[in-house]
Parts: sequence; structure tokens; C-alpha cells
Amino acid sequence: MDKRFGKNDQRRFCALALAFAITVSLAESIILGAQNESARQDYSTGNAAFDEGRFAEAAANFERATTKDPKFVEAYYNLALALEMVDRAKALDAWRQFIDAAGDNQQYHWDVVRVQARVQLLKDKPPLPPGLQPSRYVAAAGDYYRVIARSSEGEQWGQFPVKVYLGSAPQVKWQQAAREAFDIWGGFVPLQLLATGTDADIRIDWSGNISDEDGRVGEESDWVRFRRVGDQLTGRQMATIRLDLSRNWSKDEMRAIILHEMGHALGLKDHSDSKKDIMFWQVQDQKRTIAGPGGLPLPMFWRSLVSQPSQRDFNTLIRLYNSAGSVARFD
Repeated sequence: MDKRFGKNDQRRFCALALAFAITVSLAESIILGAQNESARQDYSTGNAAFDEGRFAEAAANFERATTKDPKFVEAYYNLALALEMVDRAKALDAWRQFIDAAGDNQQYHWDVVRVQARVQLLKDKPPLPPGLQPSRYVAAAGDYYRVIARSSEGEQWGQFPVKVYLGSAPQVKWQQAAREAFDIWGGFVPLQLLATGTDADIRIDWSGNISDEDGRVGEESDWVRFRRVGDQLTGRQMATIRLDLSRNWSKDEMRAIILHEMGHALGLKDHSDSKKDIMFWQVQDQKRTIAGPGGLPLPMFWRSLVSQPSQRDFNTLIRLYNSAGSVARFD
């Protein structure tokens, strides 16, 4: 050994090497921290886009977050959830990525269990018709998916077209209203009109046989009852729309009623929170005061009717058919 390189020099060299290693480690930590912070920003942006129904944009942000932080488990989860409203095959891949990222972490144990079942449900879902494809979702209109997701879970039809029997209405105007309601929903969901009710998936009952025991709720004067046809293994589901015929409903009123009940029958099992949607829970009574003879106030009453399903109604139905069950995103 060169005598000029003594013990003090060795100590100084070791100290310099240690300082260099610490500096490199610190720099790596700073870079990693910056990447993680950037990933969190992408994740937050993705959550905001998801809540506004901009699912493709949300997925792009979640994907950037996982690229910057490959261990970002929540981002994989939200990515898969967003992709269900973009591309089912990509959603399946993202759910598998979530399962891999979660690994044996007990924090995500039950999430992994639920996702494994969800993956199988997504695989088993039938191809959807054009009207129910995610591309038909209009983000600007929003939806009320969160309001009805749990009650509507698993209640959608698996085969198309959905077969409908309109029955024989006791008044011509009501029969016309039923056909108009059928045509309106049929422009969005494939429906087939049947001449008899034997093989129908949805049928209208014009008997007027309504009692409290049938399950009447709130101010709805009509509702949908589902029952099995055949045994539990080989049987099929049939929805019967029962109508209250105790009032002389106008054609427009009856059309609104049937549109609402067909919405239930097609899978919107609960009600909207907006009066602008066909699936709001009641037809609204409106009141207005006008000047009568001699300037006396004269009250006027009328029924406020929604003439057809809103884009918000359609959006909610699209989310229900493309989802494998109601789950919330990670915050």
C-alpha cells in the first residue's frame, strides 16, 4: 500500500463514499417523492373526472398515476372502475392489475375478494346493443346512478330484444299512449312487440285490479311486479306493469305513467331525484295564480308531465348495464 494513503485518508475516503451514497439515496428519494406527488395529482384529477361522468378522461389520469407509482393500489382500482364505462376488455385487465398490486396486503383483502367475483360477472355479461354502449353516455347530462345503483343491482335484462306485450287497454287513447311509450323506449333499448303475453318479458295488466296488499308505495298509482315463470333453475323473469284505472287519465298522463313503469321494468328499479327525469317518483301538481274577473286572484292547477326519458335517465341505464354491481370508487 502506498504509505502516502494512510488511515486518515482511508477514513476520509470512507466518509466521502458514505456521503456520496447518502446524497444519491436522498436524490432518489426526492425524485420518487416528486413522482408519487405527481401520481397523487393525477389520481385526484381522475377522481374529479370520474364523478363528472368523464370516464375516458378519468381512466387516462388513473393510468398515468399507476405509471408513475406502480404500487398505487387505489389508482388501479379506480382505473378499472372507470374503464367499465369505456371498454370492458380493458376493464378486466385493469381489475387483474389491481389484484396483482394489492397482493397479500390485508388492507385490501375484502376488496380483492369482491373484485374476483366482479371479474367473473363482467366476463359473463352478454354483448350490449348499441343504445346501451358506454359511447352513448353523455357526460354533460349526468346521471343518478349513485341513488339507485344498490337497489337496481343485477336487475337488468340479459337478452335482447326485450319482449313486450301491451295488452288491450279499455280506452283507445290509453292504447295509443302505451304504443307511444313502447316506441320511445324502443328507440333506445331493443324491444319486440308481441301479440300475446305468453312469452313476454314485460306485459301490461289493464285489469285495474289493484290493492294495498300488492305493494303500492307512496303516491305511485302503478308499479311493476316481477315474478318467476317456471322453476328457479329453468324459469325466466317476467315483469307485469299494473295500472290504476280509477281515474280518467289523459293520453299524455298515461304515456308518462307507462314510460315511468317501463323504466322500472328495464332495470331502473328506484327513482330519480330530479323532476326533469321520467323516473322521478311522482307526477307533479303545479299551481299558478292569475288575475281573474275584477282583478281577483284565480288559482290554476295542472299536471306537470315529462314527455320522454331524459338523457339523465338514459345515462343511468347505461351505467347499470355496463356495471357488474354497485361499488364506490376509492377516495
